Amino acid sequence: MVKFSTGLVVALTAIAVNAVPFEKRIDQTISASTQKWVAACNAAGGGEKCSDISVTAFSTLLAAAGPCDQQNSADAMIDLAKQLNNNADMIKFAQIFAQQPRNTPTSESVPYCQQAPKNAELTGLFQCQFQGAKADTFVGGVAVGGAGTIPFGLSSPVSPPGSCPANPSGPVPDGQQLTDITQDPGLANIKSGSGSAAPPASSAPAASSAAPASSVAPPASTATCAPKTRKRGAMKKRIAQDTVAAATPWEDACTKAGGQDKCNPIAVTAFGTLLAAADPCAQQDSADAMIDLAKQLNNDPDMIRLAQIFAQQPRNTPTSQAVQYCQKAPRNAELQGLFQCQFQSASQDTFVGGVKVGSPGTIPFGLSSPVSPAGSCPANPSGPIPDGQQLVDITQQPRASGSAPSGSSAAPPASGSSAAGGDDSEDGDAADCA
Repeated sequence: MVKFSTGLVVALTAIAVNAVPFEKRIDQTISASTQKWVAACNAAGGGEKCSDISVTAFSTLLAAAGPCDQQNSADAMIDLAKQLNNNADMIKFAQIFAQQPRNTPTSESVPYCQQAPKNAELTGLFQCQFQGAKADTFVGGVAVGGAGTIPFGLSSPVSPPGSCPANPSGPVPDGQQLTDITQDPGLANIKSGSGSAAPPASSAPAASSAAPASSVAPPASTATCAPKTRKRGAMKKRIAQDTVAAATPWEDACTKAGGQDKCNPIAVTAFGTLLAAADPCAQQDSADAMIDLAKQLNNDPDMIRLAQIFAQQPRNTPTSQAVQYCQKAPRNAELQGLFQCQFQSASQDTFVGGVKVGSPGTIPFGLSSPVSPAGSCPANPSGPIPDGQQLVDITQQPRASGSAPSGSSAAPPASGSSAAGGDDSEDGDAADCA
């Protein structure tokens, strides 16, 4: 029998505990970060521009985003606010959004943007950190004082660590939205060393932002949306979902299989493909990437199965019309014959852009006739999916018994000339006031 000394056991335990100290991911429901801004934007008459800017903005909170992407989106929010009579609530919520903590893949703090914002209203603002993030180390193992660890315009580290002007007492509880904590962007808390353009930032928005967000939301469902529904047709209801939930089961299986830091980037890219602005084949491409990694991890069956289900998850639709199908073959044989379901409220005889069934993009690659029942997919052959629901919560099988579609083909990849890729460039969620 091999015996270990007490000292060796203690040392090995310490190594086991401390070998990977920063592997806890801290994330949030990113779509919640722009909800109040969208409500204010709709109330101000921003129409479909509100949703387009919002989708881009909340995606900047993902771990893979660039350090200045969040600030750039806040600038876009303010640009639109200025087009809408300098709407004070839109500016206020853009200022708060610019300070929302970003996801961190390693429980380390997230680097700050190192360039000035375009709009003076954002001068001196930077994101808070989440409470669970290590305050003295930034993503990549960079110590405080290193590049990106001090916000642009400041000459010393943030104090208290993890704070921001809107929450000067310290970091934000993990996963929480700053707009649920405060309605004040904290312009009075901007440090004097944050730049010379600070005074313009504290003028109009601060003085007129006292009205609570709850006073903005109701008009969004009356003054703005009702006229647009009457004027532009009945098919303007946006159908959305918690896109993060669609890739989470696969990421969990990937982590279990030993995928480590390769899992999260693939999952982040994947759930972004369910957004209304994504290309028709982006979802399938992400499912291919999921399977590629599964094959590197001993052909992990759970990863492959969940990738197959993900490939069939309904995509968001900006207009309550069905979403076009990819028109090329997948790279992996495991995905052949699979295509996304549609959500139940989506019109099954008209696709985004007013395209009728039978036209390019309305029949999945490899099939010669429209999907039947309309809105179904191999994993859910009985019909479409309840609005906003995850297919992985309905079934654990990528193909129901007897659901293999006729006409599917193992042919080489198609040319990729899908239905123009213009599936959601027209209307956004102009009439979505929810």
